[in-house]
Amino acid sequence: MKVRLVLLPSPGTGHMTPMVELAKRLVQHNSFSVTLLTMVHPLHSSSSSSSSTASYIESVAGLDITFIELPHVDLPFDRTKIGMSHMYLFIEKHKPHIKNAITQLQSSSPSTPIHALVLDFFMTSMFDVAEDLGIPGYIYFASGAPLLALMLYLPTLDAKITGHYKDLQEEVEIPGFPPLPPLVLPRPMLIRDDGYQGFISYAQRFPEAKGIIVNTFTELDSTVLEAINEGRCLPDHPTPPIYPVGPLIGVKENPETSSNACIEWLNKQPLASVVFLCFGSMGALPAAQVKEIALGLEQSGCRFLWALRFRSGEGFSMPSDANLDEILPEGFLDRTVERGLVWPSWAPQTEILVHPAVGGFVSHCGWNSFLESLWCGVPVLAWPLYAEQRLNAFLLVKELGLAVELRLDYKGEGLVKGEEVERGVRCLMGECEEGMKVRKRVKEFSEIGKGAVEEGGSSFATFKRLAHQFAQGT
Repeated sequence: MKVRLVLLPSPGTGHMTPMVELAKRLVQHNSFSVTLLTMVHPLHSSSSSSSSTASYIESVAGLDITFIELPHVDLPFDRTKIGMSHMYLFIEKHKPHIKNAITQLQSSSPSTPIHALVLDFFMTSMFDVAEDLGIPGYIYFASGAPLLALMLYLPTLDAKITGHYKDLQEEVEIPGFPPLPPLVLPRPMLIRDDGYQGFISYAQRFPEAKGIIVNTFTELDSTVLEAINEGRCLPDHPTPPIYPVGPLIGVKENPETSSNACIEWLNKQPLASVVFLCFGSMGALPAAQVKEIALGLEQSGCRFLWALRFRSGEGFSMPSDANLDEILPEGFLDRTVERGLVWPSWAPQTEILVHPAVGGFVSHCGWNSFLESLWCGVPVLAWPLYAEQRLNAFLLVKELGLAVELRLDYKGEGLVKGEEVERGVRCLMGECEEGMKVRKRVKEFSEIGKGAVEEGGSSFATFKRLAHQFAQGT
Protein backbone atom coordinates (compact mmCIF):
# COMPACT_ATOMS: atom_id res chain seq x y z
CA MET A 1 0.00 0.00 0.00
CA LYS A 2 1.35 3.41 -0.96
CA VAL A 3 2.04 6.08 1.63
CA ARG A 4 -0.01 9.20 0.83
CA LEU A 5 1.37 12.66 1.58
CA VAL A 6 0.01 16.16 1.05
CA LEU A 7 2.53 18.95 0.44
CA LEU A 8 1.65 22.61 0.79
CA PRO A 9 4.10 25.12 -0.77
CA SER A 10 3.88 28.88 -0.49
CA PRO A 11 3.17 30.76 -3.72
CA GLY A 12 6.19 31.58 -5.88
CA THR A 13 8.82 29.70 -7.85
CA GLY A 14 11.36 29.79 -5.03
CA HIS A 15 9.00 27.82 -2.78
CA MET A 16 7.34 25.61 -5.36
CA THR A 17 10.55 24.24 -6.92
CA PRO A 18 12.17 22.76 -3.78
CA MET A 19 8.81 21.31 -2.70
CA VAL A 20 8.45 19.55 -6.06
CA GLU A 21 12.03 18.26 -5.78
CA LEU A 22 11.13 16.77 -2.40
CA ALA A 23 8.06 15.14 -3.95
CA LYS A 24 10.14 13.71 -6.80
CA ARG A 25 12.62 12.21 -4.38
CA LEU A 26 9.83 10.64 -2.35
CA VAL A 27 8.02 8.97 -5.24
CA GLN A 28 11.17 7.90 -7.10
CA HIS A 29 12.83 6.12 -4.22
CA ASN A 30 9.93 4.98 -2.07
CA SER A 31 6.35 3.78 -2.37
CA PHE A 32 4.80 7.22 -1.97
CA SER A 33 1.93 9.09 -3.57
CA VAL A 34 2.15 12.88 -3.27
CA THR A 35 -0.45 15.61 -3.76
CA LEU A 36 0.62 19.27 -3.85
CA LEU A 37 -1.97 21.91 -3.02
CA THR A 38 -1.01 25.13 -4.79
CA MET A 39 -2.15 28.71 -4.43
CA VAL A 40 -1.58 31.55 -6.89
CA HIS A 41 -0.83 35.03 -5.61
CA PRO A 42 -1.93 37.95 -7.84
CA LEU A 43 1.73 38.97 -8.15
CA HIS A 44 2.68 35.66 -9.73
CA SER A 45 -0.35 34.92 -11.88
CA SER A 46 0.67 37.17 -14.77
CA SER A 47 4.46 37.12 -14.42
CA SER A 48 6.73 35.74 -17.11
CA SER A 49 8.06 33.18 -14.63
CA SER A 50 4.59 31.61 -14.30
CA SER A 51 5.00 29.88 -17.67
CA SER A 52 8.34 28.48 -16.58
CA THR A 53 6.71 27.18 -13.40
CA ALA A 54 4.01 25.48 -15.49
CA SER A 55 6.70 23.93 -17.68
CA TYR A 56 8.53 22.73 -14.59
CA ILE A 57 5.37 21.10 -13.24
CA GLU A 58 4.88 19.35 -16.59
CA SER A 59 8.36 17.85 -16.23
CA VAL A 60 7.15 15.53 -13.46
CA ALA A 61 4.46 13.97 -15.64
CA GLY A 62 4.46 10.22 -15.23
CA LEU A 63 5.36 10.33 -11.54
CA ASP A 64 2.79 9.75 -8.81
CA ILE A 65 2.57 13.49 -8.11
CA THR A 66 -0.73 15.36 -8.39
CA PHE A 67 -1.26 19.13 -8.35
CA ILE A 68 -4.50 20.67 -7.11
CA GLU A 69 -4.89 24.43 -7.45
CA LEU A 70 -6.81 25.88 -4.54
CA PRO A 71 -9.68 28.33 -5.17
CA HIS A 72 -8.64 31.94 -5.47
CA VAL A 73 -9.32 34.05 -2.39
CA ASP A 74 -10.88 37.49 -2.22
CA LEU A 75 -8.32 39.77 -0.61
CA PRO A 76 -7.75 43.49 -1.32
CA PHE A 77 -4.51 43.80 -3.25
CA ASP A 78 -2.50 47.02 -3.07
CA ARG A 79 0.91 46.86 -4.76
CA THR A 80 2.11 49.83 -2.69
CA LYS A 81 1.52 47.94 0.58
CA ILE A 82 2.59 44.42 -0.30
CA GLY A 83 4.68 42.77 2.40
CA MET A 84 4.83 40.02 4.99
CA SER A 85 1.59 41.11 6.65
CA HIS A 86 -0.23 40.84 3.31
CA MET A 87 1.22 37.37 2.69
CA TYR A 88 0.16 36.27 6.17
CA LEU A 89 -3.45 37.33 5.50
CA PHE A 90 -3.36 35.81 2.02
CA ILE A 91 -2.33 32.42 3.43
CA GLU A 92 -4.85 32.57 6.29
CA LYS A 93 -7.71 33.15 3.83
CA HIS A 94 -6.83 29.80 2.23
CA LYS A 95 -7.29 27.82 5.44
CA PRO A 96 -10.89 26.62 4.77
CA HIS A 97 -9.99 25.73 1.16
CA ILE A 98 -6.98 23.72 2.33
CA LYS A 99 -9.06 21.85 4.92
CA ASN A 100 -11.76 21.15 2.35
CA ALA A 101 -9.25 19.87 -0.24
CA ILE A 102 -7.63 17.48 2.22
CA THR A 103 -11.00 16.28 3.47
CA GLN A 104 -12.02 15.47 -0.11
CA LEU A 105 -8.74 13.61 -0.66
CA GLN A 106 -9.42 11.54 2.45
CA SER A 107 -12.97 10.79 1.32
CA SER A 108 -11.87 9.75 -2.16
CA SER A 109 -9.76 6.90 -0.77
CA PRO A 110 -10.76 6.17 2.84
CA SER A 111 -8.82 2.91 2.92
CA THR A 112 -5.55 4.75 2.25
CA PRO A 113 -5.09 7.43 4.92
CA ILE A 114 -2.99 10.55 4.46
CA HIS A 115 0.16 9.91 6.47
CA ALA A 116 1.49 13.48 6.73
CA LEU A 117 0.90 17.10 5.81
CA VAL A 118 4.20 18.78 4.85
CA LEU A 119 4.09 22.57 5.12
CA ASP A 120 6.28 25.28 3.69
CA PHE A 121 7.60 27.30 6.63
CA PHE A 122 5.31 30.24 5.77
CA MET A 123 2.38 27.85 6.25
CA THR A 124 2.84 26.96 9.91
CA SER A 125 -0.64 28.26 10.80
CA MET A 126 -1.94 25.21 8.88
CA PHE A 127 -0.91 23.06 11.83
CA ASP A 128 -4.47 23.91 12.93
CA VAL A 129 -5.78 22.03 9.88
CA ALA A 130 -3.45 19.09 10.51
CA GLU A 131 -4.64 18.85 14.12
CA ASP A 132 -8.33 19.11 13.17
CA LEU A 133 -7.96 16.28 10.65
CA GLY A 134 -5.68 14.11 12.82
CA ILE A 135 -2.76 14.21 10.35
CA PRO A 136 0.87 14.59 11.48
CA GLY A 137 2.25 17.97 10.41
CA TYR A 138 5.82 18.53 9.22
CA ILE A 139 7.73 21.59 8.01
CA TYR A 140 9.77 21.59 4.83
CA PHE A 141 12.35 24.34 5.20
CA ALA A 142 13.50 25.25 1.71
CA SER A 143 16.26 27.56 2.94
CA GLY A 144 19.39 26.52 4.83
CA ALA A 145 19.99 25.58 8.45
CA PRO A 146 21.13 29.11 9.44
CA LEU A 147 17.72 30.64 8.72
CA LEU A 148 16.06 27.66 10.41
CA ALA A 149 18.16 28.27 13.54
CA LEU A 150 17.20 31.93 13.47
CA MET A 151 13.49 31.13 13.12
CA LEU A 152 13.64 28.68 16.02
CA TYR A 153 15.45 31.23 18.17
CA LEU A 154 13.42 34.26 17.07
CA PRO A 155 10.81 34.23 19.88
CA THR A 156 13.67 34.12 22.40
CA LEU A 157 15.53 36.89 20.60
CA ASP A 158 12.36 38.96 20.41
CA ALA A 159 12.04 38.83 24.20
CA LYS A 160 15.66 39.97 24.62
CA ILE A 161 15.75 42.89 22.19
CA THR A 162 13.62 46.02 22.28
CA GLY A 163 13.30 48.53 19.48
CA HIS A 164 14.04 48.02 15.80
CA TYR A 165 16.81 45.58 14.94
CA LYS A 166 18.08 47.95 12.25
CA ASP A 167 18.93 50.51 14.98
CA LEU A 168 21.02 48.14 17.11
CA GLN A 169 24.59 49.26 17.72
CA GLU A 170 25.83 45.89 18.96
CA GLU A 171 26.10 42.62 17.07
CA VAL A 172 23.36 40.00 17.41
CA GLU A 173 24.14 36.73 19.21
CA ILE A 174 22.41 33.57 17.94
CA PRO A 175 23.43 30.00 18.88
CA GLY A 176 25.57 28.37 16.21
CA PHE A 177 26.42 31.70 14.52
CA PRO A 178 29.30 34.12 14.65
CA PRO A 179 28.26 37.56 15.97
CA LEU A 180 25.99 39.06 13.30
CA PRO A 181 25.84 42.68 12.17
CA PRO A 182 22.16 43.64 12.63
CA LEU A 183 21.70 44.68 9.01
CA VAL A 184 22.39 41.18 7.67
CA LEU A 185 19.27 39.87 9.40
CA PRO A 186 16.32 39.06 7.11
CA ARG A 187 14.52 42.18 5.92
CA PRO A 188 11.19 41.28 7.61
CA MET A 189 13.04 41.40 10.95
CA LEU A 190 14.63 44.83 10.69
CA ILE A 191 11.56 46.87 11.67
CA ARG A 192 8.98 45.81 14.25
CA ASP A 193 5.91 46.34 12.09
CA ASP A 194 2.92 44.15 11.20
CA GLY A 195 5.11 42.09 8.87
CA TYR A 196 7.55 41.39 11.68
CA GLN A 197 4.73 40.22 13.91
CA GLY A 198 3.65 37.84 11.17
CA PHE A 199 7.21 36.52 11.04
CA ILE A 200 7.08 35.93 14.80
CA SER A 201 3.76 34.11 14.44
CA TYR A 202 5.32 31.71 11.90
CA ALA A 203 8.26 31.05 14.21
CA GLN A 204 6.11 30.41 17.29
CA ARG A 205 4.49 27.41 15.58
CA PHE A 206 7.75 25.61 14.68
CA PRO A 207 7.83 23.53 17.92
CA GLU A 208 4.51 21.92 16.88
CA ALA A 209 6.12 20.14 13.93
CA LYS A 210 6.53 16.35 14.07
CA GLY A 211 9.76 16.98 12.17
CA ILE A 212 11.54 19.67 10.17
CA ILE A 213 12.96 18.75 6.76
CA VAL A 214 15.80 21.03 5.61
CA ASN A 215 17.18 21.45 2.10
CA THR A 216 20.82 21.27 3.15
CA PHE A 217 23.40 18.62 3.98
CA THR A 218 25.13 17.98 7.27
CA GLU A 219 28.64 18.71 6.03
CA LEU A 220 27.64 22.20 4.84
CA ASP A 221 25.77 23.39 7.93
CA SER A 222 27.34 21.21 10.62
CA THR A 223 27.91 23.94 13.23
CA VAL A 224 24.40 25.36 13.01
CA LEU A 225 22.76 21.92 12.87
CA GLU A 226 24.67 20.97 16.01
CA ALA A 227 23.32 24.02 17.84
CA ILE A 228 19.77 23.18 16.71
CA ASN A 229 19.98 19.50 17.67
CA GLU A 230 21.42 20.38 21.08
CA GLY A 231 18.33 22.50 21.76
CA ARG A 232 20.24 25.80 22.05
CA CYS A 233 18.04 27.49 19.43
CA LEU A 234 14.79 26.42 21.07
CA PRO A 235 15.54 26.65 24.79
CA ASP A 236 11.93 26.60 26.02
CA HIS A 237 10.59 23.65 23.98
CA PRO A 238 11.76 20.21 22.83
CA THR A 239 13.35 20.56 19.39
CA PRO A 240 11.50 18.58 16.69
CA PRO A 241 13.57 15.99 14.81
CA ILE A 242 15.65 17.68 12.09
CA TYR A 243 16.06 16.00 8.69
CA PRO A 244 18.77 17.53 6.44
CA VAL A 245 18.06 15.81 3.10
CA GLY A 246 19.63 18.15 0.52
CA PRO A 247 20.74 19.30 -1.81
CA LEU A 248 17.35 18.78 -3.49
CA ILE A 249 17.61 20.59 -6.81
CA GLY A 250 16.59 19.96 -10.39
CA VAL A 251 19.71 20.17 -12.56
CA LYS A 252 19.64 18.82 -16.11
CA GLU A 253 22.81 17.22 -17.35
CA ASN A 254 24.18 17.73 -20.88
CA PRO A 255 22.69 21.21 -21.36
CA GLU A 256 24.55 21.67 -24.65
CA THR A 257 21.71 19.84 -26.42
CA SER A 258 19.13 22.49 -25.41
CA SER A 259 17.58 24.63 -28.14
CA ASN A 260 17.43 27.68 -25.86
CA ALA A 261 19.25 30.67 -27.38
CA CYS A 262 21.27 31.23 -24.19
CA ILE A 263 22.61 27.67 -24.34
CA GLU A 264 23.33 27.95 -28.05
CA TRP A 265 25.40 31.06 -27.32
CA LEU A 266 27.24 29.32 -24.47
CA ASN A 267 28.08 26.40 -26.76
CA LYS A 268 30.35 28.79 -28.69
CA GLN A 269 32.29 30.05 -25.64
CA PRO A 270 35.55 28.69 -24.16
CA LEU A 271 35.55 26.44 -21.11
CA ALA A 272 34.75 28.21 -17.78
CA SER A 273 35.12 31.63 -19.43
CA VAL A 274 31.65 33.16 -18.89
CA VAL A 275 30.30 34.97 -15.84
CA PHE A 276 26.53 34.53 -15.50
CA LEU A 277 24.46 37.29 -13.88
CA CYS A 278 20.97 36.46 -12.62
CA PHE A 279 19.02 37.70 -9.60
CA GLY A 280 16.23 35.18 -9.18
CA SER A 281 12.55 35.03 -10.05
CA MET A 282 11.78 38.19 -8.03
CA GLY A 283 15.09 40.02 -8.38
CA ALA A 284 15.37 43.25 -10.33
CA LEU A 285 17.58 46.31 -10.03
CA PRO A 286 16.86 50.00 -10.68
CA ALA A 287 17.92 51.60 -13.95
CA ALA A 288 20.84 53.47 -12.37
CA GLN A 289 22.25 50.20 -10.99
CA VAL A 290 21.80 48.46 -14.34
CA LYS A 291 23.99 51.10 -15.95
CA GLU A 292 26.72 50.62 -13.32
CA ILE A 293 26.69 46.86 -13.92
CA ALA A 294 27.03 47.45 -17.64
CA LEU A 295 29.96 49.77 -17.03
CA GLY A 296 31.66 47.23 -14.76
CA LEU A 297 31.16 44.36 -17.19
CA GLU A 298 32.51 46.39 -20.07
CA GLN A 299 35.59 47.44 -18.13
CA SER A 300 36.24 43.92 -16.82
CA GLY A 301 36.87 42.48 -20.27
CA CYS A 302 35.18 39.23 -19.16
CA ARG A 303 32.73 37.20 -21.20
CA PHE A 304 29.26 37.43 -19.71
CA LEU A 305 25.69 36.18 -19.96
CA TRP A 306 23.34 38.61 -18.23
CA ALA A 307 19.71 37.69 -17.55
CA LEU A 308 18.32 41.19 -17.25
CA ARG A 309 14.76 41.71 -16.12
CA PHE A 310 13.25 44.96 -14.96
CA ARG A 311 10.59 46.12 -12.50
CA SER A 312 8.57 49.13 -13.60
CA GLY A 313 5.56 50.97 -12.22
CA GLU A 314 4.60 52.00 -8.69
CA GLY A 315 4.73 49.69 -5.70
CA PHE A 316 5.90 46.09 -5.73
CA SER A 317 5.56 44.05 -8.88
CA MET A 318 7.17 41.02 -10.42
CA PRO A 319 10.09 41.66 -12.79
CA SER A 320 9.18 41.67 -16.47
CA ASP A 321 11.11 41.44 -19.72
CA ALA A 322 13.48 44.35 -20.13
CA ASN A 323 13.62 46.87 -22.97
CA LEU A 324 17.39 46.87 -23.47
CA ASP A 325 17.45 50.05 -25.57
CA GLU A 326 15.86 51.97 -22.71
CA ILE A 327 17.92 50.81 -19.73
CA LEU A 328 21.41 49.96 -21.06
CA PRO A 329 24.03 52.63 -21.81
CA GLU A 330 24.04 53.77 -25.41
CA GLY A 331 26.30 51.58 -27.53
CA PHE A 332 26.93 48.99 -24.79
CA LEU A 333 25.51 46.08 -26.78
CA ASP A 334 27.56 46.99 -29.86
CA ARG A 335 30.78 47.39 -27.88
CA THR A 336 30.40 44.02 -26.11
CA VAL A 337 28.78 41.98 -28.88
CA GLU A 338 31.85 39.76 -29.31
CA ARG A 339 31.99 38.62 -25.70
CA GLY A 340 28.60 39.18 -24.08
CA LEU A 341 24.92 38.32 -24.31
CA VAL A 342 22.22 40.27 -22.49
CA TRP A 343 19.10 38.15 -22.23
CA PRO A 344 16.06 40.36 -21.48
CA SER A 345 13.76 37.66 -20.15
CA TRP A 346 13.57 34.59 -17.95
CA ALA A 347 16.63 32.36 -18.39
CA PRO A 348 17.00 28.60 -17.71
CA GLN A 349 19.28 29.07 -14.72
CA THR A 350 20.14 25.46 -13.91
CA GLU A 351 20.89 24.62 -17.55
CA ILE A 352 23.18 27.63 -17.69
CA LEU A 353 24.99 26.90 -14.41
CA VAL A 354 25.76 23.32 -15.38
CA HIS A 355 27.12 24.37 -18.79
CA PRO A 356 30.92 23.91 -18.99
CA ALA A 357 31.40 27.40 -20.43
CA VAL A 358 30.18 29.06 -17.20
CA GLY A 359 32.92 29.92 -14.72
CA GLY A 360 31.22 32.30 -12.28
CA PHE A 361 27.80 33.39 -11.05
CA VAL A 362 26.77 36.88 -9.88
CA SER A 363 23.83 35.95 -7.66
CA HIS A 364 21.32 37.33 -5.17
CA CYS A 365 22.21 34.40 -2.87
CA GLY A 366 18.75 32.89 -2.70
CA TRP A 367 19.16 29.44 -1.19
CA ASN A 368 17.95 27.54 -4.25
CA SER A 369 20.35 29.46 -6.48
CA PHE A 370 23.25 28.88 -4.12
CA LEU A 371 22.63 25.13 -3.95
CA GLU A 372 22.38 24.96 -7.74
CA SER A 373 25.66 26.81 -8.21
CA LEU A 374 27.37 24.69 -5.55
CA TRP A 375 26.15 21.48 -7.21
CA CYS A 376 27.57 22.71 -10.52
CA GLY A 377 30.86 23.77 -8.93
CA VAL A 378 30.40 27.42 -9.96
CA PRO A 379 31.65 30.10 -7.52
CA VAL A 380 29.34 32.97 -6.56
CA LEU A 381 29.80 36.73 -6.31
CA ALA A 382 27.36 37.63 -3.51
CA TRP A 383 24.85 40.38 -4.33
CA PRO A 384 21.90 39.91 -1.92
CA LEU A 385 18.67 41.81 -2.58
CA TYR A 386 15.79 40.77 -0.28
CA ALA A 387 14.39 38.19 2.20
CA GLU A 388 17.18 36.26 4.00
CA GLN A 389 19.74 36.80 1.24
CA ARG A 390 21.98 39.14 3.26
CA LEU A 391 22.27 36.48 5.95
CA ASN A 392 23.11 33.84 3.35
CA ALA A 393 25.70 36.09 1.72
CA PHE A 394 27.36 37.03 5.01
CA LEU A 395 27.76 33.42 6.11
CA LEU A 396 28.82 32.15 2.67
CA VAL A 397 31.55 34.79 2.47
CA LYS A 398 32.70 35.16 6.08
CA GLU A 399 32.14 31.71 7.58
CA LEU A 400 32.11 29.12 4.80
CA GLY A 401 34.39 30.69 2.20
CA LEU A 402 31.98 29.62 -0.55
CA ALA A 403 31.31 33.04 -2.12
CA VAL A 404 33.29 36.10 -3.16
CA GLU A 405 32.46 39.35 -1.39
CA LEU A 406 31.09 42.24 -3.39
CA ARG A 407 29.88 44.47 -0.57
CA LEU A 408 28.59 43.38 2.84
CA ASP A 409 28.28 46.84 4.41
CA TYR A 410 24.61 47.74 3.99
CA LYS A 411 24.53 51.00 5.97
CA GLY A 412 24.75 53.22 2.92
CA GLU A 413 22.29 51.33 0.69
CA GLY A 414 23.85 53.21 -2.24
CA LEU A 415 24.65 52.07 -5.74
CA VAL A 416 27.32 49.48 -6.32
CA LYS A 417 29.58 51.45 -8.64
CA GLY A 418 30.95 50.14 -11.90
CA GLU A 419 34.49 49.83 -10.54
CA GLU A 420 33.20 47.66 -7.68
CA VAL A 421 31.40 45.43 -10.18
CA GLU A 422 34.55 45.20 -12.30
CA ARG A 423 36.71 44.30 -9.30
CA GLY A 424 34.21 41.71 -8.05
CA VAL A 425 33.78 40.03 -11.44
CA ARG A 426 37.54 39.87 -12.03
CA CYS A 427 38.05 38.30 -8.60
CA LEU A 428 35.20 35.85 -9.14
CA MET A 429 36.78 34.67 -12.37
CA GLY A 430 40.06 33.90 -10.63
CA GLU A 431 42.06 37.13 -10.93
CA CYS A 432 42.64 37.47 -7.17
CA GLU A 433 43.69 35.18 -4.32
CA GLU A 434 40.25 35.25 -2.68
CA GLY A 435 38.59 34.16 -5.91
CA MET A 436 41.02 31.29 -6.35
CA LYS A 437 40.42 30.06 -2.80
CA VAL A 438 36.65 30.25 -3.21
CA ARG A 439 36.81 28.43 -6.55
CA LYS A 440 38.78 25.56 -5.01
CA ARG A 441 36.50 25.30 -1.97
CA VAL A 442 33.33 25.33 -4.10
CA LYS A 443 34.67 22.41 -6.15
CA GLU A 444 35.35 20.47 -2.95
CA PHE A 445 31.88 21.09 -1.49
CA SER A 446 30.27 20.32 -4.83
CA GLU A 447 31.60 16.78 -4.58
CA ILE A 448 30.62 16.53 -0.91
CA GLY A 449 27.08 17.67 -1.68
CA LYS A 450 26.67 15.17 -4.51
CA GLY A 451 28.00 12.42 -2.28
CA ALA A 452 25.55 13.36 0.48
CA VAL A 453 22.51 12.34 -1.61
CA GLU A 454 24.05 9.16 -2.98
CA GLU A 455 23.73 5.80 -1.26
CA GLY A 456 25.87 5.85 1.87
CA GLY A 457 25.80 9.66 2.09
CA SER A 458 24.55 11.70 5.03
CA SER A 459 21.40 13.01 3.32
CA PHE A 460 20.62 9.60 1.83
CA ALA A 461 20.63 8.06 5.31
CA THR A 462 18.52 10.90 6.71
CA PHE A 463 16.01 10.51 3.89
CA LYS A 464 15.59 6.82 4.73
CA ARG A 465 14.80 7.77 8.34
CA LEU A 466 12.31 10.37 7.16
CA ALA A 467 10.60 7.96 4.77
CA HIS A 468 10.26 5.42 7.58
CA GLN A 469 8.76 8.11 9.86
CA PHE A 470 6.24 9.08 7.16
CA ALA A 471 5.26 5.47 6.66
CA GLN A 472 4.52 5.13 10.37
CA GLY A 473 2.04 8.01 10.12
CA THR A 474 3.29 9.62 13.32
